[in-house]
Amino acid sequence: MKERIAVVGAGAAGAVTAAWLTGNGYDVILCDRKEQCEEDFAAIARKGIVVEGPGLIPGLCPAVLTYSIADAMEAKRVLVCVSSGRQEETAAWMAPWVCADHNILLMPGNLGTVVFHRVFRREGVNHGLLAEMAECLWACRRMEPGRYVSAMPPGQKRAAAFPSSDTLKALDCFGDLFSLTAGANLVENCLNSPNILTHLSGTLLNLGGIEQKKENFALFTDGINDAYIRCLELLEEERSWVLNALEMEWYAAPVRPFMNMLKERGTYPELEAFRNLSGPDGLHHRYITEDAGCGVALLVSLAEKCGVEVPVTEAFLTLASRLTGKDYRRTGRTWEWLGNDAMDIC
Repeated sequence: MKERIAVVGAGAAGAVTAAWLTGNGYDVILCDRKEQCEEDFAAIARKGIVVEGPGLIPGLCPAVLTYSIADAMEAKRVLVCVSSGRQEETAAWMAPWVCADHNILLMPGNLGTVVFHRVFRREGVNHGLLAEMAECLWACRRMEPGRYVSAMPPGQKRAAAFPSSDTLKALDCFGDLFSLTAGANLVENCLNSPNILTHLSGTLLNLGGIEQKKENFALFTDGINDAYIRCLELLEEERSWVLNALEMEWYAAPVRPFMNMLKERGTYPELEAFRNLSGPDGLHHRYITEDAGCGVALLVSLAEKCGVEVPVTEAFLTLASRLTGKDYRRTGRTWEWLGNDAMDIC
């Protein structure tokens, strides 16, 4: 009997993950709340997961589609594919069914393992491994109910556990599913995410174009120009200063070579699907709400802790806060937010 793997969260990332695992011979339980995925599940039940992208087979259907978290938790390895804004309620939804032999991987994390740990501790839950990827496995979008596109193959990703002493165990547990390598800790992983550089700045610098094109705006087609790339280099430099001050590794690839490739339309056809990924569509897109509140807020808070000046990064975080009316420095996942849990991370 094939092992069952649970995927909790049936948005684009969860559906593409389910398609990938199903294509690789696993029995997948795809689970989400009914209000999140009713149309998608109806379409998938008819046609399978219609997905386009490298290494993905369209039309495969997971072994189980369910709105019941109890059914999903019959699997002992659980992949959580929800946005940071849904992590706390997802952890609470799972908590009554979690036991010591459940191993959980967040894809991606954005320090979400800390959120899960706090919910499980509050509910008195004894769980197994709790780990997270540094970034999403897929660059993907939902095109319509049950149909998805993934622009890039699932390359090797960094993963770390909470506590960090469990990281190698987590790689052993999940390494047969994906290509994973160990990150030193959750904070280092989070700070190395490319989204810290590209998403928030790209949204704020392109608000005029976004307003005109709305849901048809594609950052890596419509927003790529020399000024944006130069801005990314400034942000990249400031991030390196903070990582150096923390004596953490800087392993993210330099942004300019890849951005120059994206800018050269008509060349590098293998990047065309990535160029055409839609979004952001406004100030309340996850490129702001998630990336400002998680990675950028963390970076600014650590810069303050280390006495490192990061004026460009701070300017973008301040602008996002003023435009949206939400103080991301105060409410985000910062060094202060980590509190005593930081001892189990660094």
